[in-house]
Amino acid sequence: MLSYSAAPHDRDGRWLGGSVAQWTDELTDAVLNHGACGFTLFAPDHGTPDPTTLSRWARDIAPAVREAVAKEGLTA
Repeated sequence: MLSYSAAPHDRDGRWLGGSVAQWTDELTDAVLNHGACGFTLFAPDHGTPDPTTLSRWARDIAPAVREAVAKEGLTA
């Protein structure tokens, strides 16, 4: 298994880590270009996401994706 900080994708092509801007870009692309309509945050160990990550998603990433999608005339 690749280390969390060593690569942006794991061996199966799943995206790992990244900044708020990277997550916003990836998720916005998923909505606009691939028809995604919802996202689920999973912890790497399949447990509960840590409070910092959960806060980042709720406070920074989700609103940024909604805003970016709205700029394209869609709703998220």
